Amino acid sequence: MDVRLGPTPPAALARAARLLWIRSRHEASSWLVGSSRSPFRGGGVEFDELRPYEPGDDVRSIDWNATARSGTPWVKRFREERAHTVLVALDVSASMAFASQGRSKLASAARAAALIAAAAQRAGDRVGLATFSDEIRASLPPARGDVHGWRLVRLASEQIASAPGMTRLNVASAWALAQTRRRALVVLLSDFRDPALDSTLARDAASPLAQLASRHDLVAILIDDPREHALVAAGGVRLMDPERGGPRRLLGTGRRQRARYAAAAATRQAALQRRLRREGADPLVLTTPEDPLRALVRFFRARETRGRRAAR
Repeated sequence: MDVRLGPTPPAALARAARLLWIRSRHEASSWLVGSSRSPFRGGGVEFDELRPYEPGDDVRSIDWNATARSGTPWVKRFREERAHTVLVALDVSASMAFASQGRSKLASAARAAALIAAAAQRAGDRVGLATFSDEIRASLPPARGDVHGWRLVRLASEQIASAPGMTRLNVASAWALAQTRRRALVVLLSDFRDPALDSTLARDAASPLAQLASRHDLVAILIDDPREHALVAAGGVRLMDPERGGPRRLLGTGRRQRARYAAAAATRQAALQRRLRREGADPLVLTTPEDPLRALVRFFRARETRGRRAAR
């Protein structure tokens, strides 16, 4: 299905960006209520010291090499990194313009990006943003401050009309790797319709995502429209790939066709999430009807809990 949004006037984009920034700052405050620390540091930990094992310690933290050398159990202790950098890569390729229920995938992704930028900014983290398709369309390097946060949200908002071109994750990966040598949190918002992901089911250590995950803490937010998983019973429907183009194809929407389509979509979704995990990413599915704030808060709080357990 090829659903595209018409061009938005610059004045309307500016108003939308201002409203998104105000709303994002307000929602980020509720996200951080009761805590001044960054919500993104669950995986941002580094080695601190070795200490003797004590009853109650997580056995997963045992350093088996030190234990073997000394004959008594030792555990690793970790501490949170004081400085933190958040890098947000927003897919603005043609397929992100799809919208079946009012809000496009790109609009949902842009709002999630704004929330992440606002939360990082309010917590004192450095945050950078790039929009990409088959090339980097626009970018801002990581920095702090209200003015920088406003620029990030405005940049995300101005891309809502989407750009021509295909999804190329290697472009986003190269941008993120060039921003900092220190370990950072990289948040990739995309529908992940990169043909390279479908080329093989096995993990490829040389793939862009695997390289990125080996250097940084990678979160992959899969933007999903429910209509992409279920056809409407509407007779014949003409479909076209919004990124690769080509001729329109006529697809029947009878009961059998709808069942086969839904099964194929579910299989692809499950395979994609498995592939993202194999590449080293932590995946989150965000649907267009869903409230991004609630989804992000649940996800990052769960990560924080896992990070504290691993650091014990």
